[in-house]
Amino acid sequence: MKFISLAAAGFILASHPAAAQGNGHGNAFGHHNSTVTSAATQPSANAAPVAGTGVRNFGSWLDDASMQDPGRGFVTMGFGLFKTPVYREIDLPTIDSGVGITPRLQVGMSVPYYYASTPGGQVAHDFGDVYLDAKYQLRAPSRRRTGFAIVPLVEVLSVAPPSGGGRVQWALPLSMERQFKRWRAMGTGGYFSRGALFGAGAFEMPVGKKTWATGSLSHSYSTRHDDLSTALGFHRSRTDLSGGISHDVRHDLSVYGNIGRTISAHDDNSASIMLSVGVSFGLKRVY
Repeated sequence: MKFISLAAAGFILASHPAAAQGNGHGNAFGHHNSTVTSAATQPSANAAPVAGTGVRNFGSWLDDASMQDPGRGFVTMGFGLFKTPVYREIDLPTIDSGVGITPRLQVGMSVPYYYASTPGGQVAHDFGDVYLDAKYQLRAPSRRRTGFAIVPLVEVLSVAPPSGGGRVQWALPLSMERQFKRWRAMGTGGYFSRGALFGAGAFEMPVGKKTWATGSLSHSYSTRHDDLSTALGFHRSRTDLSGGISHDVRHDLSVYGNIGRTISAHDDNSASIMLSVGVSFGLKRVY
């Protein structure tokens, strides 16, 4: 994927942390069902009751088609680790938030603080890329029909891309979700303005009264060719697999943990491990 390759190349060649946030810390697809109360009391919801506890995939965006109720939201704080053969990044904290504006509109923001280094190198740290998204629901999901939502977002990069271009970029993902008796499935596909097509899918199912398991697969492909990525041996496509668990501590508080890695052909930009853990708070009334 083009912007993954450029981020890694920028770090290797310039000894500057074009951090893994630049690889697309997409919002957790667990921007889950409307409210903490309704999700906890409706068995058909099939979703973790607090948002922000889903899997984060590097290089793509993964979300569902469910919405927060107007005035309600969530804040997630976590720890992340991203490691390649030549590069390591620790994100602490990662902050993800969202709030319902209308029954069909939800806005959110995601930003990490990173610590990045090559083996034996100096650790660089700063705020990473900021993601601002506005999810608009086209059709609500249920057991009888698939729901759809469009999620236009803005990336504010921590550093300009090494190949040139501005720090402000955009992406246009389209998400879908279908609910079943004991589980639900979701997927997202779209385009990043830095030159990347992506697709991601996930399933979620309860494994206990207050615990949910998730599994996700994402694939990204560079629509642009550049000599720098070729010289460094980066592949134009990448596939990541991850899984995780979230647990409802109480009706407005959940904890989660996810782990994954790149399963496609490896290069110096492939993730040998992607790890995230954290806590998500449901907000009853934001405004």
